[in-house]
Amino acid sequence: MDKSDIPRKKKFKVPRPNSNVSTSHKWTVIVTLLSFTLSMFFSFVTSVAMKSLTIFFAFILLLVIIAVNILFDMVGTAVQSAEEGPFHSLAARKVTGARESISVIRHAPQLANMCCDVIGDIAGIISGATTALIVAELVAMFELQGMLPSLVLTGLVGALTIGGKAMSKGISMQNGNYIVFIVGKIMYFFKRIIKKQ
Repeated sequence: MDKSDIPRKKKFKVPRPNSNVSTSHKWTVIVTLLSFTLSMFFSFVTSVAMKSLTIFFAFILLLVIIAVNILFDMVGTAVQSAEEGPFHSLAARKVTGARESISVIRHAPQLANMCCDVIGDIAGIISGATTALIVAELVAMFELQGMLPSLVLTGLVGALTIGGKAMSKGISMQNGNYIVFIVGKIMYFFKRIIKKQ
């Protein structure tokens, strides 16, 4: 039997989606250096701030850090799920923030990386450091012993962060365009403030 008679297996290629998203390898280097610098800076600021805070305000600070982590994770997810099409008609009608929203979507990988990974990881580091300092204060104040205070508070912080992110994922994916539009409007107003100065 001739080899030419044997039917060849067709290679199936998955087509790439039509996308205006920009990618850059320079961003990887920039974000790595930025993460290192910001992690050191915020860890130092948190350690200094915690020394002058009472337990009550330390807990408030911890909750704020967790909330910031969840909020930016929501934005990062929304940026990836948003659609560019609806914003073109808004931009044509010169709606405030529409052009900025298009720019946000076109830079989705960088912004998602910044929001979910950079800010998320830094917030995680800071919340961990804050938790450790709170535990140390509680142990000193109430003369507690053993690992239980540390385990309970660490578990609580982890549960709030992960649970909050799990809840925000669905919200941000269903309302991606709306969230991106809010980000676009914020960017628009910041641009106006910068231009005035």
